[in-house]
Amino acid sequence: MSARGLLFFAIGSICWAAGCTGSQSDISDNDKHLRIDATRQLRDSLGTQQRWVKVHAAEFLVSLDYRDGVREEFAEELRLHGEEPEYRIGIWRVLAQLDQHDRAVFREHLQTIEAALLDETGVDRIHAVESLAKLGVAYPEADPVRIELERFAKSGPISGQAYAWWALLNSGATEAESRLIELLSHDESIARQTAAYVFRHQATISPEARSALERAWQNEADDSSARIYLMTAAWRHSSDKAKGQTSLEQDLLALLARGEVAEQYEVTRLAADLGDAWKPALARLLADDKVHPDVKSSAAHAVCRIQRRTIARMPTFDWCVVALYGVVMLAIGIYYARRTASAGDYLLGGRNMSAWMVGLSLFATMLSTLSYLAWPGEMIKNGPVILLGYASYPFVFFVVGWFLIPYLVKLRVTSAYEILELRFGVSVRLLGSVLFLSLRFLWMAAIIYWTTAIVLIPAAGFSEQATPYVAVVLGVVTVVYTSLGGLRAVVMTDVMQTFILFTGALASLFLITYSLGGVTAWLPSQWPTHWPALKLWFDFNPETRATLANAMLGTFAWYVCTAGSDQMAIQRYLATKDVRAARRTLAVSLSADFFVIVFLGLMGLALLAFFSANPDRMADGQTVYANADKLFPRFVVVGLPLGMSGLVIAGLLAAAMSSLSSGVNSSAAVVSEDFVRRFRKREFGGDEHVKLVRWTSVGVGVIVVLLSSQIGNVKGNMFEVVYKVANLFTAPLFYLFFMAIFVKKANTVGTWIGSVAGIVTAISIAFWKDLFGVQGISFLWIIPSSFLVSVIVGTLASLICGKRRVGTQEVTES
Repeated sequence: MSARGLLFFAIGSICWAAGCTGSQSDISDNDKHLRIDATRQLRDSLGTQQRWVKVHAAEFLVSLDYRDGVREEFAEELRLHGEEPEYRIGIWRVLAQLDQHDRAVFREHLQTIEAALLDETGVDRIHAVESLAKLGVAYPEADPVRIELERFAKSGPISGQAYAWWALLNSGATEAESRLIELLSHDESIARQTAAYVFRHQATISPEARSALERAWQNEADDSSARIYLMTAAWRHSSDKAKGQTSLEQDLLALLARGEVAEQYEVTRLAADLGDAWKPALARLLADDKVHPDVKSSAAHAVCRIQRRTIARMPTFDWCVVALYGVVMLAIGIYYARRTASAGDYLLGGRNMSAWMVGLSLFATMLSTLSYLAWPGEMIKNGPVILLGYASYPFVFFVVGWFLIPYLVKLRVTSAYEILELRFGVSVRLLGSVLFLSLRFLWMAAIIYWTTAIVLIPAAGFSEQATPYVAVVLGVVTVVYTSLGGLRAVVMTDVMQTFILFTGALASLFLITYSLGGVTAWLPSQWPTHWPALKLWFDFNPETRATLANAMLGTFAWYVCTAGSDQMAIQRYLATKDVRAARRTLAVSLSADFFVIVFLGLMGLALLAFFSANPDRMADGQTVYANADKLFPRFVVVGLPLGMSGLVIAGLLAAAMSSLSSGVNSSAAVVSEDFVRRFRKREFGGDEHVKLVRWTSVGVGVIVVLLSSQIGNVKGNMFEVVYKVANLFTAPLFYLFFMAIFVKKANTVGTWIGSVAGIVTAISIAFWKDLFGVQGISFLWIIPSSFLVSVIVGTLASLICGKRRVGTQEVTES
């Protein structure tokens, strides 16, 4: 396909995406008043009702992220009723839900509930089992609590067995669902009732369980107390819901309007998950003073959930802004494609590019969409501890600028990994190339996935099933302008994208500040309760996520390792004319990066304040803490005026595409130089070489787009996942360059052994819990630890071997 054909294909794809989206959904005044009434009802129940009605109201408020006043209310309940059997379990459960983000405090509350279960003479064991199930705690097989749950499920009171199987289901017990199915046909109605109650709380169940529920509710007597639980569970998992109103739904609506308290309560609980069409009936319950307070609280919760499920998407005008941005990027690629005469022009921009432009390009490359989303999310969720690690940047500039850049620039190479061959031979060069490609392929795949899944899909209002198709469009646009224009197109677009990024983020911060009434409104007056306590020095306690010291060490280690070994960074140093220009490139990059990281941290504070003050603007099921990475794109859609949303989405795409374009270009350089040209017997001419690199860029882009479909399987906080996946081999890669530059006695065999040791160390720290079942040390130690182990092992192994390899010659050490 020609360049023009690719351009029109990509533009058409963007315009198709824009045309498929409607305008942003507006909440009507009636809906706003209904939400206000609903939240007022929940707060009224929290403040005036007693016992379990108060517990339920508190749980509804916490799930909706309306946390103000809940902690104070239940601290008083704990003081007054902390020794009262049964009800105390509800108090502990609310407090645990409030502190679910703080592992240590949550564990304290959990242990009180576990103690109630383990007390065989206690009177509130059933409530304890139910609470453990509702909290979603998973227990390993040898855990004493799990052992007791298994015993309780098989021989405990029949009224509590289903709850125990629920807790075991959370823990991955294979027989749990089949045992719950058996309880649906038990002789005692309480067993059928509790089993149905458990199934109603499950997001998905097996076809066997669905069939069993269908049979059970149809066979249940009309006057049975279990019938309403079987009905709600059956409709929750019915495959006929999408076909229109069924007789079962009609029966449920009738019970919602005129049923007993327990029946109304269960139907309103079901409505919170699935009853979007039942909002008028729920509104009538809220307005009726004769309705039981517990039912009114549940109806209020359902109203708030339904309203949050209203799809919010960007209007078409904003998508036109995004489409225009895509057209400009492609046009730049075509422009530079016509001015590329050699592979040196394509890969290194003729080695005479402006230091400030290359510096901004290096900054834009390192600051991907992952950073743009992860840093505000990290500030929201865990506070500024890791942000303070950027105080290490002066040390980074000194080490990289005076120890690494002079050595790198004097070598007239195209692939950074040629340096390794000069010292250790072909095998170590290929090892470095493979480590680099592994890092960059996963990094680019993560960028495509998260940009698509967290930014584009929610903004467009598409379903999650559209993620692969949107990822292809994003990948095609990036690969087209990168493969056409080479490094000069990459650098030029990076500079433009940097300014777009700044503009979009500044506009967002200004509008949040304006909506809240000033800067002081989003600066916290005290340390938020969900932030870990600030610790200054190293702490190897697995419960400690970060301290100032290990944050600085982690940041320093990442940047030095990346700047000294990553083809994307080295390629930019080599694109300048001399060492001084390369240092200026580094200085510009570090300065811009520091400013933007601090700015994104402040953005996180502003978003925290905005969504804490307006939790109703979050999507259904989202909370400030649990969904911190998604709050910025959510604000873009629900908080910005017409036209601004498109600009900010373009900024997020700018961050993604600048990183992708640099990654594709650098990866293509490594693949073509270190693999294709090495293993092809004949040399390539000038035009043929450019075509080779160009088509290599296309191949890299295709692989990355395919890999992006698998990134969704990696779970966890975005910031941690980046360290554990995209940066996993950063230290083992830099170790190879460190040995080549600084360790005179290093040899090929010893370097290989040290590299393997570093890789094993990095994987062990990153996935310690998955490998060994217990929490390991902080992920911030992955890079420093794996580098230190590599150097020690590699140096010792080299001394034992006694020879070092230079090029293709063996040289004995004196």
